[in-house]
Amino acid sequence: MSEAKQPNNLLQRLGTAAVLIPALCLSLFVETTAWSILAFSVLALGAAADEYLRMGLGDDKAPGLRIAFAFVGTSLIVLNMLAGTRVAMAPLLAAGAMLLAFAVLVRKQQLPEAGRTMAMVLSGLVYVPMLGCVWPLLKHDFGPQWLFLALALAFSSDTGGYFGGRLFGKHKLYEAVSPKKTIEGGIGGLVGGVAAMLGFGHFWLTPEIPLVHAIVLGILGSALGQIGDLVESMIKRTFGVKDSSNLLPGHGGMLDRVDALLFVAPLVYYYARIFL
Repeated sequence: MSEAKQPNNLLQRLGTAAVLIPALCLSLFVETTAWSILAFSVLALGAAADEYLRMGLGDDKAPGLRIAFAFVGTSLIVLNMLAGTRVAMAPLLAAGAMLLAFAVLVRKQQLPEAGRTMAMVLSGLVYVPMLGCVWPLLKHDFGPQWLFLALALAFSSDTGGYFGGRLFGKHKLYEAVSPKKTIEGGIGGLVGGVAAMLGFGHFWLTPEIPLVHAIVLGILGSALGQIGDLVESMIKRTFGVKDSSNLLPGHGGMLDRVDALLFVAPLVYYYARIFL
């Protein structure tokens, strides 16, 4: 997630959350199919991926390429759910990579920057749609409580890290990438992740998860979420931006909100698929 905003953004943050959280809960627990979550995923991941491209290529460049990228990313998310990730992932990634490479190739006026553009679109395809395509699959394959767990794990880790850093933070975690993050905050994030998996998972929504697995998922998920946060901070530092966009008032961009979830959700999905 993006670094903490100034206190005067609190009302904006709360207002945005007051709109998004109820809509997300309705899609998770009231609408029984996976279609509304699929639509949420397409919109959120589409916005996050476009922010990634605009950070690297510029706001006013490559509109046609961004449209092609949106088409490939949407196809990956939708068809991956319809066919199943074990069947669809490899051919969809291969086809998408070839289509995007062709889209870069035919942009003759941008050939001097073609290598950079190619790197951005292919890395963006892996970084956002591929990592995020398991969001609707969590509900479709295992039930809404599993997607809720992934969300709770990511956001509880972020919250635990915030308060751990504010209350106890003294030693920098990785100052070259994120100057405000501390080792104490990282430990708080691990505590928050384990608390989410125990409280929301083992003791409530998914009692079928053994206690040991809940603790392991909490630790691994929190660690991956913090890595995802640092990765996005690294990307923003590379391109000299504070937020990926101003799409969400008080929160920054969509990528700022889902950077940890991009790393957490695949862990939850494949851990459940393999071990549970």
